[in-house]
Amino acid sequence: MGSIRIVYDMEGDILDVDFRLTGEKPQKGIELHPNVTLWTDVSHRTPVRLMLLSYSQLLEQPELSFDTLKQLPSQWQTEVIKLLTREPLKCLLTCLDEKAFRFQVIEPKVKELAAEPMRRSASA
Repeated sequence: MGSIRIVYDMEGDILDVDFRLTGEKPQKGIELHPNVTLWTDVSHRTPVRLMLLSYSQLLEQPELSFDTLKQLPSQWQTEVIKLLTREPLKCLLTCLDEKAFRFQVIEPKVKELAAEPMRRSASA
Protein backbone atom coordinates (compact mmCIF):
# COMPACT_ATOMS: atom_id res chain seq x y z
CA MET A 1 0.00 0.00 0.00
CA GLY A 2 1.26 3.51 -0.80
CA SER A 3 1.04 6.59 1.32
CA ILE A 4 0.20 10.26 1.11
CA ARG A 5 2.38 12.78 2.86
CA ILE A 6 0.96 16.22 3.68
CA VAL A 7 3.40 18.80 5.01
CA TYR A 8 2.47 22.35 5.90
CA ASP A 9 5.34 24.80 6.40
CA MET A 10 3.77 27.50 8.55
CA GLU A 11 6.70 29.90 8.22
CA GLY A 12 6.73 29.69 4.43
CA ASP A 13 2.93 29.14 4.15
CA ILE A 14 3.51 26.16 1.84
CA LEU A 15 1.30 23.08 1.60
CA ASP A 16 3.15 20.18 0.01
CA VAL A 17 1.18 17.02 -0.78
CA ASP A 18 3.08 13.95 -1.96
CA PHE A 19 0.93 11.21 -3.59
CA ARG A 20 3.60 8.59 -4.14
CA LEU A 21 0.99 5.85 -4.03
CA THR A 22 2.71 3.84 -6.71
CA GLY A 23 6.29 4.75 -5.89
CA GLU A 24 6.22 6.86 -9.06
CA LYS A 25 8.74 9.69 -9.10
CA PRO A 26 7.79 13.12 -10.45
CA GLN A 27 8.43 13.22 -14.17
CA LYS A 28 6.60 16.29 -15.37
CA GLY A 29 6.02 19.50 -13.42
CA ILE A 30 3.16 21.71 -14.53
CA GLU A 31 2.82 25.21 -13.13
CA LEU A 32 -0.96 25.57 -13.04
CA HIS A 33 -0.78 28.99 -11.40
CA PRO A 34 2.17 31.03 -10.09
CA ASN A 35 1.51 29.48 -6.65
CA VAL A 36 0.27 26.01 -7.68
CA THR A 37 2.49 23.32 -9.20
CA LEU A 38 1.44 19.76 -10.01
CA TRP A 39 3.88 16.94 -10.75
CA THR A 40 2.60 13.91 -12.64
CA ASP A 41 3.92 10.77 -14.24
CA VAL A 42 5.09 11.10 -17.84
CA SER A 43 1.64 10.38 -19.29
CA HIS A 44 -0.12 12.90 -16.99
CA ARG A 45 -2.37 10.11 -15.70
CA THR A 46 -1.10 9.87 -12.12
CA PRO A 47 -0.63 12.77 -9.72
CA VAL A 48 2.65 12.50 -7.87
CA ARG A 49 2.90 15.78 -5.97
CA LEU A 50 1.02 19.07 -5.50
CA MET A 51 2.66 22.16 -4.02
CA LEU A 52 0.68 25.24 -2.99
CA LEU A 53 2.66 28.39 -2.17
CA SER A 54 1.05 31.15 -0.07
CA TYR A 55 -1.50 28.52 0.87
CA SER A 56 -3.51 30.61 3.34
CA GLN A 57 -3.92 33.33 0.69
CA LEU A 58 -4.99 30.74 -1.90
CA LEU A 59 -7.70 29.52 0.50
CA GLU A 60 -9.12 33.05 0.62
CA GLN A 61 -9.37 33.35 -3.17
CA PRO A 62 -12.86 32.64 -4.55
CA GLU A 63 -11.24 31.23 -7.70
CA LEU A 64 -7.96 30.69 -9.48
CA SER A 65 -7.46 30.52 -13.23
CA PHE A 66 -5.10 27.77 -14.30
CA ASP A 67 -4.40 29.58 -17.57
CA THR A 68 -1.09 27.85 -18.15
CA LEU A 69 -3.09 24.72 -19.07
CA LYS A 70 -4.05 26.53 -22.28
CA GLN A 71 -0.41 26.30 -23.36
CA LEU A 72 -0.39 22.49 -23.15
CA PRO A 73 -1.32 20.23 -26.07
CA SER A 74 -5.07 19.45 -25.98
CA GLN A 75 -4.51 15.78 -25.04
CA TRP A 76 -2.43 16.82 -22.02
CA GLN A 77 -5.06 19.42 -21.08
CA THR A 78 -7.66 16.66 -21.05
CA GLU A 79 -5.50 14.35 -18.93
CA VAL A 80 -4.60 17.07 -16.42
CA ILE A 81 -8.24 18.19 -16.07
CA LYS A 82 -9.20 14.55 -15.41
CA LEU A 83 -6.59 14.42 -12.65
CA LEU A 84 -7.72 17.71 -11.11
CA THR A 85 -11.39 16.71 -11.02
CA ARG A 86 -11.11 13.29 -9.37
CA GLU A 87 -9.61 11.75 -6.23
CA PRO A 88 -7.20 12.47 -4.71
CA LEU A 89 -6.78 16.00 -6.12
CA LYS A 90 -10.44 16.93 -5.76
CA CYS A 91 -9.86 16.70 -1.99
CA LEU A 92 -7.70 19.82 -2.38
CA LEU A 93 -9.19 21.63 -5.38
CA THR A 94 -12.76 22.29 -6.45
CA CYS A 95 -13.44 22.68 -10.16
CA LEU A 96 -15.59 25.75 -10.77
CA ASP A 97 -15.45 25.76 -14.58
CA GLU A 98 -13.63 22.97 -16.39
CA LYS A 99 -13.61 24.66 -19.81
CA ALA A 100 -12.28 27.97 -18.42
CA PHE A 101 -9.75 26.15 -16.17
CA ARG A 102 -11.14 27.82 -13.04
CA PHE A 103 -10.59 26.16 -9.67
CA GLN A 104 -10.75 26.93 -5.98
CA VAL A 105 -8.26 25.74 -3.38
CA ILE A 106 -9.96 24.08 -0.42
CA GLU A 107 -8.70 22.76 2.90
CA PRO A 108 -7.60 19.15 2.54
CA LYS A 109 -10.28 16.56 3.17
CA VAL A 110 -7.90 14.40 5.15
CA LYS A 111 -10.25 11.46 5.62
CA GLU A 112 -10.86 11.20 1.88
CA LEU A 113 -7.13 11.54 1.14
CA ALA A 114 -6.32 8.84 3.69
CA ALA A 115 -8.93 6.51 2.18
CA GLU A 116 -7.52 6.89 -1.35
CA PRO A 117 -4.61 4.41 -0.87
CA MET A 118 -7.08 1.83 0.42
CA ARG A 119 -9.39 2.33 -2.58
CA ARG A 120 -6.47 1.97 -4.97
CA SER A 121 -5.18 -1.20 -3.34
CA ALA A 122 -8.70 -2.69 -3.24
CA SER A 123 -9.17 -2.06 -6.96
CA ALA A 124 -5.74 -3.41 -7.90
